[in-house]
Amino acid sequence: MQFRYLVASALPLALVVGCSSTGGTVEPNASTKAGEHEVGLSGGTESADRAPKREYLGIYSEGKLKNKPAAQATYWKKKVGRAPNITKQFQAWYAPYPTAWAKQAAKAGAMPQIEWEPHGKGLIEQIAAGATDDYLIEYANAVKAAKVPISISFAHEMNGWWYDWGTKNTKPRTFVKAWRHIVDIFDKQGATNVKWLWTPNVTFPMPKVGLKQYYPGPKYVDWVGVIGYYRKKQKQATFNTIFQPTIKQIKKFSKKPILLAETGVQTGPGRDKKIADMLDKVAKRKDIIGLIWFDVDKRKTEGADYRLEVNKPALKTFRSYMTKYPFGRP
Repeated sequence: MQFRYLVASALPLALVVGCSSTGGTVEPNASTKAGEHEVGLSGGTESADRAPKREYLGIYSEGKLKNKPAAQATYWKKKVGRAPNITKQFQAWYAPYPTAWAKQAAKAGAMPQIEWEPHGKGLIEQIAAGATDDYLIEYANAVKAAKVPISISFAHEMNGWWYDWGTKNTKPRTFVKAWRHIVDIFDKQGATNVKWLWTPNVTFPMPKVGLKQYYPGPKYVDWVGVIGYYRKKQKQATFNTIFQPTIKQIKKFSKKPILLAETGVQTGPGRDKKIADMLDKVAKRKDIIGLIWFDVDKRKTEGADYRLEVNKPALKTFRSYMTKYPFGRP
């Protein structure tokens, strides 16, 4: 399974409960085998006089910028000095593949990243059993026909209780079976232009839920996407308290590159310092290939606002790190 269409000149490589737009144990494969998905770069280049380049900068926006890659690139280049080279869209199961959006993203220099959400109690069991294969085959063929390199994450935050496919309704073995079935269908259809992004939530809201049991295995995963946020109610909101325990656990069974697949810092006192804490850690670690900032106003549903542009010190701090460590693309 190869990621054939990634062109470096066009797409430079760059918590508590997560956010979205709206059991049994399965052991991972023991070792990496020939034919699995290729991984991305893992930290860029370093020299004595220049900081390492981070491959990915993604910014998920709603409102006027939602699902508009070219407008996002222009806006964020002006705001933070770098343009995103990854753009996210949330999709419900049975939604058609957004070919036009994917091509627009590629043209704007950004890799499309899809959060595929199997909403509906029992749907993930149907997917695992092959009951939705007609849709899945059609979707895979559309991905193949578009010839755009993309990243897909299925049933994110599966180790939490807040989604239909979470711990209250779905056994780990069912999640793994569904994930593997999806990837097998894509491979059978020749849709090899996909990076499969496995995205658990950070573990401290549910520390007793082990992650290994949800891991589909190295043949079925290209990147690990950790989801986590800095929030006011956390007494010690730092990278080491939010992300490190989860990353440490993952490293016991996976060597895949890590992307902070959904993250943000809630508005409030010390926000700029928290942004500096996160970006400093991401910039200097070779095992993390970048981040996707969730730039959304969630005050009505969560009492939290993650938009960078509403706070000048936060925006200034973010921009300073984008300049020092060139995330994304010029």
